[in-house]
Amino acid sequence: MVAGKGAQPLGEGVQAFHLEQRARGVSPHTVRAQMGDLGKLLDHALRARWDNWEVSPRTLRGFALELGDRGLDPASQARVLSTVRSFFKWMWETRRIAMNPASGLRNPKQPKRLPAFLTEGESQALLDLPPAVDFPTARLACLLELLYASGLRVSELVGLNFQDLIPDQRTLRVLGKGRKERMVPYHAQAAGILDTYLTFRSAFLAAKALPPSAAIFLNQRGGRLTPTSVRTLLRSALEAAAVRSRVSPHALRHSFATHLLNRGMDLRAIQELLGHASLSTTQRYTHLGLEELARTYEKAHPRAKC
Repeated sequence: MVAGKGAQPLGEGVQAFHLEQRARGVSPHTVRAQMGDLGKLLDHALRARWDNWEVSPRTLRGFALELGDRGLDPASQARVLSTVRSFFKWMWETRRIAMNPASGLRNPKQPKRLPAFLTEGESQALLDLPPAVDFPTARLACLLELLYASGLRVSELVGLNFQDLIPDQRTLRVLGKGRKERMVPYHAQAAGILDTYLTFRSAFLAAKALPPSAAIFLNQRGGRLTPTSVRTLLRSALEAAAVRSRVSPHALRHSFATHLLNRGMDLRAIQELLGHASLSTTQRYTHLGLEELARTYEKAHPRAKC
């Protein structure tokens, strides 16, 4: 850092924000990240010889542009600028500055990332498990099958209760984001795997003398399974199936949507199954569908290889 006449007031402002965040009970991890972000701002301010934090929006945008020049990716830039906005908002609300120069500070444009998904072959390899022999193996098979069969979010899956099962219609009542309810079907093979799991589940509770539970998916203590536990189980299943390891449970939801789209299902129907409020969210999958279409075209068209 370059020392200047503004070094003391600049540093005091950052330190005051730091102490206030700790007093509010902000997690130590978040506080450390914020201090790292504000360290970048302070370093820039000292080099630019700011006298204090009373700067113009244009001056502050110079710092935002520098983040890109320093090679930070858009996501990292967005995180730093989020902290900077919080800092200046707090400085303004506590009357340490007369105006908030960060109120119009925008994040850099984020590149559009296509959702990660498995191929149909990889999905089959993941789901092609040996027959269940106990509660853990039956539970794993059921978790994986329902994630892929119904495209549920992991939080939605572990939140299922028995009252949400409509077995005669092979349908799940799902409580999604914003507590919006939707009905999601599952196929006959998934129904058989679910029945097997529920049989092992009943035997497990009886053997452990555990009380009944409304939750469908249980942990080894009889409580509701957590999303973190599902992610751990999936990592082990991916390794066992020799499928790409850097894939989250969410990838099964993306695979569900991608494969349905590639096989001709209407995009609005997929939107309904996924519980997306906006069709634009579901339309990300059209890029994947077009990629598959292009590959098929290249293989099939008689003059494509000319």
